[in-house]
Amino acid sequence: METPVLLLTGYLGSGKTTLVNHILSNRRGIRFAVIVNDIGEVNIDADLIQRGGIVDTKDDSLVPLQNGCICCTLKMDLVKQIEEIMAMKKFDYIVIEASGICEPAPIAQTICSIPYMADGALTRNGTPKLDCIVTVVDALRMRDEFGCGEDLTAHHHDDEDIENLVIQQIEFCNIVILNKVSEITPEELKRVRTIVLALN
Repeated sequence: METPVLLLTGYLGSGKTTLVNHILSNRRGIRFAVIVNDIGEVNIDADLIQRGGIVDTKDDSLVPLQNGCICCTLKMDLVKQIEEIMAMKKFDYIVIEASGICEPAPIAQTICSIPYMADGALTRNGTPKLDCIVTVVDALRMRDEFGCGEDLTAHHHDDEDIENLVIQQIEFCNIVILNKVSEITPEELKRVRTIVLALN
């Protein structure tokens, strides 16, 4: 049995946690487990916990992975958490909210390699399957810090530049959500969308 996994990326402050709250408040009865790379970024709505959209950390449906990044130092911690969630056999879907500074490609590669790992525990409990990679893009920040995105394509960026990270997050996804679009003008939004489409 396969359990779908959604990898959620986006630069710091883009609105990933807000999206997670929307996912958890779904009315279709889908039971989500959430793995969060940095609990300091998380503000899961307490009302969702009370209404049963999720349960609190005592019930292991919200798993913090701290003191590192799941795209590098915490890869095996991520694998272990996915294994433990699947062994519980009570969730329909796993959402991984990556830290805003994570590169999505190594995380996706880790998820896709799990079925081929030597430990048979995951096979007994089912197989995680990367369902989609979602990047949340802050349209306001794109306008204010990246010239409506045009700075991302204007010149070469070093591997350590923020621009390079934002480019990777946009390039390596199959769903882009533009957030805070009401805070910029229609013309600015058109420019942002053009760059995002070109990068993706």
